[in-house]
Amino acid sequence: MNKFGILILLLITLLMLGPNLFIQKASGEGQVSVPLYKPPKLDGTISSGEYPIAQLDATWGKLYVVHDGSKIVFGINLIDDYESIDLLFNTGSLEAITLSTSTLRYSINRSGAIEYYYGLFGNWIASNVSDISFKVVNRTTGWTVELEILLTSLTISPNIDRKIGFAIMIYGKSLNYSWPQNASPYDPSTWGVLYSPDNWATKNDICLEVFLDRNRVIAGSNITLIVIITNKGDAPIPDYQIKIWFDDQLMEDSTGSNLGLKTPLEKTDRIRYEKKITNTPVGNHTLKVNVTGVGIYYDSDIKNNFGERSFLANYAKIEISGIPGVSISLDGEAQTIPEEGTVVFYSTAGVKKVKAEKVYVPLEGLRYVFIQWRNSSSVFKNPELTINVNGDFSFTLEYRKEYLVNLSFVDKNNSPIKPSFYTCIFPNNTLYNGTLKSLWLTSGDLKILSINYAGLNVLEETKVYDVYESKKITISCNVLSGTVRIIDPFSTPISGAEVSVVFLNNTERKYVTDSNGMVRMEKVAGGRAKLTLSHMGYSTTFDVDFSKESDITIKIPMSMNIVLIMIMVVSIMVAIIVVKLFSNKIFRKRREKMVVTREEYEFEEI
Repeated sequence: MNKFGILILLLITLLMLGPNLFIQKASGEGQVSVPLYKPPKLDGTISSGEYPIAQLDATWGKLYVVHDGSKIVFGINLIDDYESIDLLFNTGSLEAITLSTSTLRYSINRSGAIEYYYGLFGNWIASNVSDISFKVVNRTTGWTVELEILLTSLTISPNIDRKIGFAIMIYGKSLNYSWPQNASPYDPSTWGVLYSPDNWATKNDICLEVFLDRNRVIAGSNITLIVIITNKGDAPIPDYQIKIWFDDQLMEDSTGSNLGLKTPLEKTDRIRYEKKITNTPVGNHTLKVNVTGVGIYYDSDIKNNFGERSFLANYAKIEISGIPGVSISLDGEAQTIPEEGTVVFYSTAGVKKVKAEKVYVPLEGLRYVFIQWRNSSSVFKNPELTINVNGDFSFTLEYRKEYLVNLSFVDKNNSPIKPSFYTCIFPNNTLYNGTLKSLWLTSGDLKILSINYAGLNVLEETKVYDVYESKKITISCNVLSGTVRIIDPFSTPISGAEVSVVFLNNTERKYVTDSNGMVRMEKVAGGRAKLTLSHMGYSTTFDVDFSKESDITIKIPMSMNIVLIMIMVVSIMVAIIVVKLFSNKIFRKRREKMVVTREEYEFEEI
């Protein structure tokens, strides 16, 4: 076969293969995602911001496509070498392998002409163009076409998960391209897929509501920012970015999925996100929140994607009312209650210790003793109080006012004595048995009921003393000192006698009389007693009453002294009589002799 025959055979082969022989395949993954976006201006110019992304970027140019819930808009930039472009749509089954009335074709050339076809019996049938707007603009380096098709023309309804077949054929002067790379204009099963990630929704709309967990914020406290995120749009939002600023400092920047929140955010979903702000400083603050959809390019109302909450964090006010002069401390900071009766602390939030004096002594003989803390609903018995400051507090500090009372006890001679114990009733009606001589008492009446001395009550009657100030009280007791003198019927003191005294409580004291017949009894309880006198085998008992007299003389009816004296007197008298009788006899004889003698002496003389 000569060269001419070979050329003729080649031409016949090319005619049989048709245009597919010259189609070079563009790269792609077989699907085009059409985002919801604000409608671009249909002017044949693809300006910045009109389309969010280029879905296809190839050697022949770029494809942009968006929808607004009612129409789909294509923006196509083509380089100078290409003369026309076909957009193919399959609104029927994606598995169909032949052209049908569900397959559509829009052909646009650089001159600005557009042709519309639908499939029938495997072929393309030309038809009138309807419900289509487009604009073609030629430039020195290429040309641009913008095409707007109603979603209803592609049998797409808003808010429904709908996919349709889609392909592009680009025809150039020397080369042709297709997307997908294996696409055939006569086999819909080779086309790619056109879909919307938000189900061809009419709008995406994230709405925020921002709250704080409290109306008043105490400095130093932890607060919680509450963000309510609502999808008020018509389609799910795959994910969303949450940003939070505290006083213009970014403190949160994460996605809902990373934070464990619900994704995707379905239509009418309403979720809650909480962010804790710790140790809030004092002053005015502002929290700002912004939530934007991830994977969406258009929000119908961007204003409600922002939320803001301003607040004032100030100190908690802690008021304590009580006795002027009492010292109060809050976590080591001490203050004294002024004359007005109220001290004020300003505190940050947290656990704090409030401490009051247990005993406050403003003057000698006057003191205040802590009773309790009291607020509107509770009482606390410990002077050191732990409180959790999360707001203002008001306390009343209650004290008991007491006066110092000093007791002294004296006998009938006003000499001090020391009782074993005494019994009294305090002004607060407390019964007391003890020996304390210094008492702190509330105002009122102090009743002394009894005073025990040497086992006996030496208080003659109940004593009542009013206590309205500090005072000294001297109590006279039925205790006395005195003497007991023992004499005989002739008033002769009986010395060396043993004297035993048994008092009413059966206690016994023993004494010995001195040369004056006396014993000294120091500080004995007044009252009746039994006195027993023992001397030289003689014993006798007397009843005495020490409450009536302190110097007692006891005359006993008989004593050994008297007996001895009588014996001595009798002896002396007997002796005198004997001596007298004896002397009289001798004298008589002598007289007789003398007389004789006298007489004799007288006789011779005559």
